[in-house]
Amino acid sequence: MFSTLKLTALESIRYRGLWGHWSWLAHRISGLAILSFLVIHVWDTANAHFLPGLYQWSLEFFKYPLVAVGEIALMAAVLYHAINGIRITILDFKPELWQHQRTSAMISWGLFAVVFIPIAILMFSTLVGHCSELAAEGATCWRIPPLSAFQPFSEIHELPH
Repeated sequence: MFSTLKLTALESIRYRGLWGHWSWLAHRISGLAILSFLVIHVWDTANAHFLPGLYQWSLEFFKYPLVAVGEIALMAAVLYHAINGIRITILDFKPELWQHQRTSAMISWGLFAVVFIPIAILMFSTLVGHCSELAAEGATCWRIPPLSAFQPFSEIHELPH
């Protein structure tokens, strides 16, 4: 993963052309973001069986505001990666359309904005609603739950003697 991150960083410095370059860079970064999420997701889901206390803690941690903002960024990554991937596929099947790369990239970014902005507003309003509910109860959404408050593995599974 670090070699692809290094390649992305090094290649992003080299300028190759306005629309194609920025589309390539955004596609690469969004792909790495999705891969990072999948690694975390598989690890977290495995904890549901092996470390249920840690899994319960992570469910509470994922309600933390900075993680919620990260989920909005993840949604942006998935959406852009999908839209740009369809654009690239169309251009690969119709090579004569590559001469319209600027137009196709602008359409992709426009479609991304039209779809993403309402989703981001909805996701952010959910975050604000969660924090408001906690504030009404006298709590704060900025408190990271202590891991010690969740059952450890040894209390849930019988350990072999």
